[in-house]
Amino acid sequence: MKKVVKNILQYVGAFLLAIVIAAIMRFFIVDFYSIPSDSMYPTIEPGDFIVVNKLYMGARFYKNFDFLEGARPETVRVPGYGSLERNDVIVFNFPKYNQHGEWEMDPQTFYVKRCIGLPGDTLSIREGINFVNGKSGYGNMQDQQRLHRYRGDYADGIYRAFPFDTRHGWNIQNFGPFYIPAAGSTIPIDTSNYSLYQRIITHETQTPLYIRRGQIYLDDSLIRQYTFRKNWYFIAGDKVFDSRDSRYIGPIPEDFIVGKASFILTSKDPYTKDYVWRRFFKKIK
Repeated sequence: MKKVVKNILQYVGAFLLAIVIAAIMRFFIVDFYSIPSDSMYPTIEPGDFIVVNKLYMGARFYKNFDFLEGARPETVRVPGYGSLERNDVIVFNFPKYNQHGEWEMDPQTFYVKRCIGLPGDTLSIREGINFVNGKSGYGNMQDQQRLHRYRGDYADGIYRAFPFDTRHGWNIQNFGPFYIPAAGSTIPIDTSNYSLYQRIITHETQTPLYIRRGQIYLDDSLIRQYTFRKNWYFIAGDKVFDSRDSRYIGPIPEDFIVGKASFILTSKDPYTKDYVWRRFFKKIK
């Protein structure tokens, strides 16, 4: 009987240890996501099961777990061994507007996109081609060339772009220049760039920003400049004609980012459910 109990305890201990190791890996090292859409085609295809490296930027943790509507879950990130570079593919929490019209993280919705603009960069789209600090080569160049040559009609909701105002009139063919906020950087705030940074400043301060008699107010305080508190990133899908990215939602803050997509672990055809062996262990780049 003692031998049986000992064996049972050993199996239970091994099982619990495996659970602890798996949890540590998911929290600190890697995470896994199944891809349902083709917005990152051809780099990532529907049915791909990808591995996300959390160590690269440093694992992100929630400081609280208040995910109710209107709540603001706070995060903290442990130090990583690298920092994002242009053209890295990332997984992040998609933003949403809550019932009060405030922009916040959606802890249940994850997107995968390519980071093409870093904090402090100035990004433009000229006739469909991405330019960062005056240079091209960021994002899917083949699809950008298609957009550059395209002269047809666009489906509803595709052509017009952030910030969706008449002053700028930006669209997916001609966009910017747009300064991507970096933590600690200061810019003047006036009616000419109010629509570009209104949501960002409101999100950082949790305080309404508005125009009154041609001047900008943060709550009841008149402001003429603003110093950003967070690093923000401009993300884009490789499928230029069909991707919900920063062209529409604007930049995303660093605390929304889960980690860097490293490689495709497995892949299944979304229709036949057959394994797509050619995509197994394929590096994401």
